[in-house]
Amino acid sequence: MVLLVDDDEDLVEMFGLLFTRHGISHRRAHTLAEVKALGPDLGDVTTAILDVNLGPHQPSGVDVAVWLRERYAMRIVFITGHAPEHPLVRAASGEHGEVLEKPVPTKLLLEIARGNR
Repeated sequence: MVLLVDDDEDLVEMFGLLFTRHGISHRRAHTLAEVKALGPDLGDVTTAILDVNLGPHQPSGVDVAVWLRERYAMRIVFITGHAPEHPLVRAASGEHGEVLEKPVPTKLLLEIARGNR
């Protein structure tokens, strides 16, 4: 199962439709609070795909990764439209996970979701 977390509702919807079409189960959220609300539903998640920046006045994707890692064993993959020099991108690319630039190619996204990359 895949967890998608991005503040862009359209992007989360598009990724969700893609995963559904390809038979990949997933959960969706837009904020850390929504991730926390999923609670027990996260036990089967093997990969989390997190936007680095979840919007102004919100905890970042890095914060979500820290929260997840304290509770679950899963792969963390970040997606971002920010430059590599951005402080959040640098934090994400450190010890927290792999960082991919938006737009992420569909084939790559499906490979990650299936655990083939």
